[in-house]
Amino acid sequence: MLRMKNFYCAGYFLIAVSLSSCSTTDVKEGIKKGINKTGDVTGQAIGEFTTGVSSGVVKTFEPNVELSESLKSKGLKFGKKTVSNDSAGTDNLLVVYVIFDKEYKGDLMAKAFDVKGEEMGRVKLAVDGKTDDAKYLEFHFDKRTNIDFDSKLVIE
Repeated sequence: MLRMKNFYCAGYFLIAVSLSSCSTTDVKEGIKKGINKTGDVTGQAIGEFTTGVSSGVVKTFEPNVELSESLKSKGLKFGKKTVSNDSAGTDNLLVVYVIFDKEYKGDLMAKAFDVKGEEMGRVKLAVDGKTDDAKYLEFHFDKRTNIDFDSKLVIE
């Protein structure tokens, strides 16, 4: 029994000597590296998740906007198109980047249609664009017009 006790004591002594021979700096550095690696992996996962969510939101509010053939023949074309909400929280603000290949002065009418093709809003906007000009135009629909991802918008 005494031999067994001595064996355990010797084992504990060797473990203690081994641990004490490691500097606390090495242990701290190892722990720090482990924490940093875990933080890095977690940060990457959160970044990828956030990117996925934000691109999903952008896609959800990327409107289907058509430009009439008449306006195309008059030299108008679209760049970026977005739908956002007004202060009431309704998605009823259509913002379109319009490029003028020719001079255009007149009204533009934006119409919103629901998924069934029923008209649910229209806005008229006076526009004055010079050749090779481009600008953002805002079509602010009535607060009851809620433009969804499956809505159709036409500008004529």
